[in-house]
Amino acid sequence: MKLLTPTRPAELPAEALLARLRCRRAAINLAADRGTDTPATDVIYWVYKRLNSRLRKRLTPFLDLLAMRNLVLTLRYTLAGETPPAALLNNSLLTRPLQHLVTTTEETETTIAQLEAALASDYPFVVGLTATYQNQGPGGVEQQLADGILQHGLARAGNDILKVTLRYLVDMRNCLMINKLWRWQVNQAPPLTAGGMLATTSLQRVWAAHDSDRLARLTTRLAGGPLVSTEAIGMEQCLLRGLTRLLRRAGRDPLGLAVVIEYLWLAQLAVHNQLLRQALAPDREELLEEVLLL
Repeated sequence: MKLLTPTRPAELPAEALLARLRCRRAAINLAADRGTDTPATDVIYWVYKRLNSRLRKRLTPFLDLLAMRNLVLTLRYTLAGETPPAALLNNSLLTRPLQHLVTTTEETETTIAQLEAALASDYPFVVGLTATYQNQGPGGVEQQLADGILQHGLARAGNDILKVTLRYLVDMRNCLMINKLWRWQVNQAPPLTAGGMLATTSLQRVWAAHDSDRLARLTTRLAGGPLVSTEAIGMEQCLLRGLTRLLRRAGRDPLGLAVVIEYLWLAQLAVHNQLLRQALAPDREELLEEVLLL
């Protein structure tokens, strides 16, 4: 089963959609500047429905990533016995059978086994997910899905800006993982994801030496902007701003694929920030740590 809800591709010419996105992009930026929420999941689906077959094919790795992130977060709430936030439940990118599956309050292992059976044929990295749950629990399941979808996307990305975006997200995940394990005083080597611009061997040496200065320098170089704080939220926000800047520069080409990726990224950030505001409550510290790594 595919992650994305099946719809007929639009017949709208790419140039017409790109022109509309350039105009609509300002609304998301304005809402972010004012600190107000936007119906970001609806915005993402609005774009998805208007992609013609060529654009949809080129953007599938990024769309799959957004859908998988939604699936993982929804599954986390369900397994914790909580109702997922509306920002997740209203995400129409994820196909309805998968939405139903990850919100069903069945025995956890049954849910994971059904998820593996549903996805394994289209996403080979999901094979063994039930065994991962049995050995490592929900955290291992999230690790396998989050890492797998990035590797899956990188193997299929045919556009330079899409590859750069996915590689940046790999590096972002790895840097946050190292920072997290240091704070938690974990001795086991971090399960870093390959494929980023920062070599995993170099990052493993940084982790082993607990070289926080080196990690800060790598983060600053990657983001192209200053790292104000090495706290979880400070590092994450620095890296998010870095990808936003990267996509904004690439999006200056009015007919380039980056126009769509930047727009989807801005909409996804709106959802992300909504979840962060909930997770920042004093009793949600653990959830905050995990939201940052997806």
